[in-house]
Amino acid sequence: MIYRRRMAFTLIELLVVIAIIAILLGLLLPAVQKVREAAARIQSTNNLKQIALATHSYHDANGYLPPAIIQWDRSLVTDRRSGSAFYHILPYIEQDALANLRYPWRGDQIPSFWVVAYEDPNYPPSRAAVVKTFLNPSDPSTPSDGIFVDRSTGYSIGGYAGNHEALGWLYDAFWYANGFSNQAPTQRLFRQMNDIKDGTSNTIFFSEKTTVCIRPNLSNPSRITNYYNIWSYGRGFGSLYDPMFGHLITGPASKFLTAPITSGPNATCDPRLASAPRSAGILAGLGDGSVRLISNSVSPATWWAACTASSGDVLGDDW
Repeated sequence: MIYRRRMAFTLIELLVVIAIIAILLGLLLPAVQKVREAAARIQSTNNLKQIALATHSYHDANGYLPPAIIQWDRSLVTDRRSGSAFYHILPYIEQDALANLRYPWRGDQIPSFWVVAYEDPNYPPSRAAVVKTFLNPSDPSTPSDGIFVDRSTGYSIGGYAGNHEALGWLYDAFWYANGFSNQAPTQRLFRQMNDIKDGTSNTIFFSEKTTVCIRPNLSNPSRITNYYNIWSYGRGFGSLYDPMFGHLITGPASKFLTAPITSGPNATCDPRLASAPRSAGILAGLGDGSVRLISNSVSPATWWAACTASSGDVLGDDW
């Protein structure tokens, strides 16, 4: 009788195969991750491009740029609806219906940004306030559904911010008189394109910003606080939630953060600053409608020179 030897893997051979597969996966996963990061960066660039072009369309229709913030005050802002620059460009990114939302039982008495910023159980359409263009796919702090829930209330958030220094603003007398805003009521600035004396290609209009920052309170380090970038917000005393930068921290100290830690007791994120979700640098939408990656190595002085609109600042060689 002839016995045929059964072919099989030995334990050592099996381990070698598994090791080879593990090595191949180790080589493949970083490549896949790089492809995903590149795709997210391209999408973020496209988002900022749409926002920049919508800003130009708003200017063409209204004669001035969409302010970084028009603050809520029913007695003052009767002809200009309060909210952020992102709120005001909605009609120019095909979001007319969202721009026209109102509380059904109060008409225009409640600022429109409340509807699009808050999740109210009495008005379900407010949950439709998520705007994909305003979500940054590169930002890991962004909730998957675009809603951040804080104390049972949902907020429509975004991953970009307007440049307070360049776009202009409108603050009101009520919040200033009661100490909620450090901007005097006479500081009402509506900019036009020809006011950008430093050149639109040298002036930042929009940039990336951490969507959700959970860190020790900025004034009370022993207390953890949720800060989130509400894309439609426009409240003077709620500046840490307004989608803008170049307001509470100005000058070279306002340089953007790079890949900050966005949660926990060691968090380094700061809602007052623009923030890059990647180590290479931050994406910014410029006044001429273009989008560029500003390197992390750019000096604080050059960064601030690009934030100002008409100060006569000369950009450094690192721009």
